[in-house]
Amino acid sequence: MRLIRWVGPASFVAGVLTMALAVAQRQADVYLVFVIPVIVGTGPLAFLGIILVFAGFLLTFLLWPARFAEDPGNRDALPAPPEGAAPARRWGGVLFLGPIPLIFGSDPRMTRTMLLIGIVLFLALLALTVIAMFA
Repeated sequence: MRLIRWVGPASFVAGVLTMALAVAQRQADVYLVFVIPVIVGTGPLAFLGIILVFAGFLLTFLLWPARFAEDPGNRDALPAPPEGAAPARRWGGVLFLGPIPLIFGSDPRMTRTMLLIGIVLFLALLALTVIAMFA
């Protein structure tokens, strides 16, 4: 796999960590507007974090390929079955409506995986909300 694909997600993660550091150093504040977390920053770390998050979204959109089928040497492409039929693709996702995760997937195994990810994200959201309320 080409490493350039991971520049966008790495920038996003770096931005989130930078904003968390800004909150820890009191250069930014976290508020909940209804159920949406809002970060208000006054320092350079908060600004840098926001820039990195937006750059992460943009770079992920620009650098992530649409599909891997065009690259014959790619190890990530799913092998075609011997009958010549199209390979089965597995997919799933977690959609948050407020604090409630909605889980979906193409098969039971993928749905269970997305459920686990949804629970972890919900607990992280809950922990950050409690920390923000008592900070």
